[in-house]
Amino acid sequence: MKDWYLGLEPRERLVVTVGGVVVVLLLFWGLVLSPIYGASAAASQRVDEKRATLAFLRTAAAELAGAPAMSAGGPDLSGQSLVVVVDRSARSAGLGAALARNQPVGEDGIRVRLENASFDALAAWLGTLSSGSGLTIESASFERAPDDGRVNANLTLRLGQP
Repeated sequence: MKDWYLGLEPRERLVVTVGGVVVVLLLFWGLVLSPIYGASAAASQRVDEKRATLAFLRTAAAELAGAPAMSAGGPDLSGQSLVVVVDRSARSAGLGAALARNQPVGEDGIRVRLENASFDALAAWLGTLSSGSGLTIESASFERAPDDGRVNANLTLRLGQP
């Protein structure tokens, strides 16, 4: 290889040398620097997302700290059955179409089946039920529905102190 290189004209040697340096620089960029910059950018994006989540959680915590507490006597259901409370609250939360079945379990419980429900709406509804009606989740199972962000859920809710 050395003999071949030395056998070239001086102008050809210059072209081969410059070409070799350019190839080495491109390889260094492609194999070393570019992956480092990409990983750094991805880490920076994850940090920004975590900061946004932290800001949201701090705001939510401040709102929850200022929320009025439930009375010690428990929720006032105004003589309504749990079936009515669950049905009415699910419809007001936008889950009326997903409510497939609700069945009483004893005097203080209810079993609920939701199909193709929005997971975000379901989570918000469960929080509202817990704080507003005093219902707590005794058991829950969720399975992914065919559409993104949707689930099928089987819930058992009990009336009682959280």
